[in-house]
Amino acid sequence: MRSVLKKISDVLEGISAVILFFMLIMVLLQVLFRFVLKISAPWTEEFARMGYIWLVFLMLPVLEAKNDQLKVTYFFDKIPYKARVLLYWIMCALYVVMLVFITIGAVRYYGSTNTMTFGSVRWLLVCYQYIPVIIGCSASVIFVLNRAVNYKEVLQAAEAEYTVELEEETK
Repeated sequence: MRSVLKKISDVLEGISAVILFFMLIMVLLQVLFRFVLKISAPWTEEFARMGYIWLVFLMLPVLEAKNDQLKVTYFFDKIPYKARVLLYWIMCALYVVMLVFITIGAVRYYGSTNTMTFGSVRWLLVCYQYIPVIIGCSASVIFVLNRAVNYKEVLQAAEAEYTVELEEETK
């Protein structure tokens, strides 16, 4: 199971790297058109914005797989171990519920915007911006559940990391 999740994470990370490069090209083209050639090219902005949406939501499961999302654990680390495990499971359950609601909303919006197009690019459907939300949140549910099942390893790794940080601060 872990190897499959690792492959999914690697594929999403690779796709995100390509999207990041695509966004860089779009922004550079926007600067070139606007300031050098004095030509309006709104399609570059729309493609860059679409790339940003895809990048954010496709990287979400990657961050969940690596447990690298932004978090403040100061008070969490002060809680006794058994209570921390219970709280961790509760937080994971609430997070999964939130991701499921976001996925359901994205599916609904996808269905209601499948005939709408962007202003400057008539062939680019608005519903395309909901595809990464559906993929990213659905995959994140799997990674969060996997992490919750392996909660002992996660908490031990977090505690070891916290201990190393404390040792570095005291030096």
